[in-house]
Amino acid sequence: MKRCSTILINKNISGLAVLFMTVWMLACTPAGTSGSGEVLVRVYDKYLYASDLEGVIPQGASARDSLTAVRAFIQNWVDKELIVRKAEENLPEEYQDFSNRLEEYRNSLIIFEYEKMLVRQELDTNISMEAILEYYDRQKKNFKLREDILDLQYLVLHQDSPAIRKFRQYVRSEVPEEMDSLALYSSKYAVSFSIMDDHWLELDEVTEILPVESYDYRDFNANRRYLEVKDSVFIYMVYVRDYKPVDSVPPVQFVEEVVKKIILNKRKKDLIRNMRQTVLQDAIEHNQVEIF
Repeated sequence: MKRCSTILINKNISGLAVLFMTVWMLACTPAGTSGSGEVLVRVYDKYLYASDLEGVIPQGASARDSLTAVRAFIQNWVDKELIVRKAEENLPEEYQDFSNRLEEYRNSLIIFEYEKMLVRQELDTNISMEAILEYYDRQKKNFKLREDILDLQYLVLHQDSPAIRKFRQYVRSEVPEEMDSLALYSSKYAVSFSIMDDHWLELDEVTEILPVESYDYRDFNANRRYLEVKDSVFIYMVYVRDYKPVDSVPPVQFVEEVVKKIILNKRKKDLIRNMRQTVLQDAIEHNQVEIF
């Protein structure tokens, strides 16, 4: 039987020697042979082999960094084995039996993975606008705005843009032909723009996009809905189509994604609950469950 050599990590052994021996043994040990090869450290009847250090040294690491990584790994391994040994010696037997907990943990993982697979395969993720509106109408009282939101469209133009007068007219218009012209002019002349319907933004988001110093619900109610701001380069045109103050019910467009997540989560719970009920009923019908 081959005699195992033992390496102790202390100040009496050169760090470079430890590194050299470790790297040499790792290089000479076939990949995938964890728990084989030269013994590096022994703690009671537990052994750390050279092959156990495979992957510890980062690729391209310097000698100093490699030495640090090896020392840390070995020291952590020694500390862990010593503490485990101490615990095993001092803990009563009943505290060392983890079979029930391991079985429960395994069962929980299996159930979790199966339910995840079931959801991935069978969950209907298509949510119609009709379903969204139905949920919104039933639950709208539970949706409250935490800050003001605005439905607006805006344009950012160079100050020498040739179509500024047209933009001032079109950005506030609800005439279909002029709205079409706004889209055409925006794509041609605007530096940036948003002219979508129901483009709801929180007030803080507006101030991040546009240099609007102040705007609130009183301005909106006073029919001050068109804003124009200039800086040294650009003209910013903003038209506020609607405004919802804090604590009011938001429009469905603003909470649409939230409602979708709620509906999906409910479908997921229903799918899992129905699966569990079906499994139980099937087992009872086939006499696989008996309650004594």
